[in-house]
Amino acid sequence: MDIFWINSGLSQKGFEWVGGKTINHNTDHPYEAIIDQENFKQIWWLEKALEASKKVARIKMPNGSATGFMISDDILITNHHVLGNKDEANTAKIQFNYRIDISDEPSLADTWECDGNRLFKTNPDYDYSIVHLKPKDGKHAGQVWGYFDVGQNISIRLNQRVNIIQHPRGRYKEIAFRDNQVRAVESTFVQYLTDTDYGSSGSPVLDDWFNVIALHNQRVKDPESPYRWYRNQGFLISEIYKDIKSVI
Repeated sequence: MDIFWINSGLSQKGFEWVGGKTINHNTDHPYEAIIDQENFKQIWWLEKALEASKKVARIKMPNGSATGFMISDDILITNHHVLGNKDEANTAKIQFNYRIDISDEPSLADTWECDGNRLFKTNPDYDYSIVHLKPKDGKHAGQVWGYFDVGQNISIRLNQRVNIIQHPRGRYKEIAFRDNQVRAVESTFVQYLTDTDYGSSGSPVLDDWFNVIALHNQRVKDPESPYRWYRNQGFLISEIYKDIKSVI
């Protein structure tokens, strides 16, 4: 046991610096093994991520796919630009557990149907739609896969990290959780650096405790380069909740 190495983080001999300069992050760590913000996570973080992922589904439509998530036992939320009316909702298939398992094999997806005639509410200003899912085998989808409590008052701050569980390009379920800082917090929306892609519309934007803070809806162009997508954006779930709380 080399106590000096254990306590100091380096050997007494040391190692040779290679690879050129490192960006100066101007942090309070004079001997940086912690580079910029700390990235340490308790191991429960992974468990919380897996638990949250169960509540997220792929929305399969006749001409494409997107993402949605459960916000009650029987209500799914996604974007208005994904499901614009109840007829579109009624043709969609909601696929939970559409993922690759730990053995690198596809899991058995669990498909549910929408009942927009029973409940469908949409608001293009906040780019959301909510829809009732039909029960199956005597159970609701939220009882089987869980749902997010979107009625919490979750605070958001600049530079905090946000994670997005999603089905980019209709692929098996993925999570983006690196290079994921919040860059703007406005009265109704938030902008962040977390990766998304086509098919990620309707994904939950999650804090590091896997509370929903926003509904992802679009990319944002770099103001200095119209051909570069600079950030991603979602509407605050707290604002959406005010509009839907009477029906969920």
